[in-house]
Amino acid sequence: MRRILIAIAGLVVIAAIVFFSYQHIKQQQAKDSSEMFDVVMSEKMSELYEQAQDWSKPVQLDIHDKRLAGHYKQVSEFLLNYWVQNVNARNEYLRELKAAKWDTFLNVDRLDLDKKQKYAETEKMLADVRQASDKYQSEYESIHKTFLAKIQELSVDADTRQLLEMKLGTQQKADQDHTIFMIELQILDDAEEMFKLLKNYSWQKKDHMILFHENAQVKKFNELYQHVLKLNAKIESIKKKNVAALENELEE
Repeated sequence: MRRILIAIAGLVVIAAIVFFSYQHIKQQQAKDSSEMFDVVMSEKMSELYEQAQDWSKPVQLDIHDKRLAGHYKQVSEFLLNYWVQNVNARNEYLRELKAAKWDTFLNVDRLDLDKKQKYAETEKMLADVRQASDKYQSEYESIHKTFLAKIQELSVDADTRQLLEMKLGTQQKADQDHTIFMIELQILDDAEEMFKLLKNYSWQKKDHMILFHENAQVKKFNELYQHVLKLNAKIESIKKKNVAALENELEE
């Protein structure tokens, strides 16, 4: 009987050793997978950041990585796909602004020539920029809504799903590109008001400046112009802070 008890006790000890060894292996595997997830995301985000700087062409990022599996693979691909689509939507919008020659809106020589053509070029420019802005706003909201719905399709646990929903919510609130876009809309509004003054009141070009004949128009135009300068300065400040934050994250 004693031998049987010893044998049973031995089996229990062996089973316990096997169980705890298995648990240790599983914990180590989970730790290794989590660390690899961080490595992969850091590499991919660095590549995405580099490509995103050249907005003349769409980002071509391979969101898949053989080093990841299971829910880590799903989460990585989900987040990377979300960011790639947002970057591409933003960069397409920037290309459309460039095609509309938006950066030449206040070029005095251009405006002086266009005045002789009843402002046909400027009318088209503003219409194209407004259309591009509306399109980007719609696409941005559509991407966010689509990916929120896709979270429910992922084969991940409830906690991970909730974290992803929070991540997308936080991302939208802290999205610096979209913050910049909202400022760009204010600039567009100001530009349209400036154009109304140019169309409706007499002015002339002198020393590469726009000179209105009446003080009221001079004052209003200058107020709008100064506001645009402040908005542009705000955009540059946000860009610099964003670049610094991203570079710090990638270095960590």
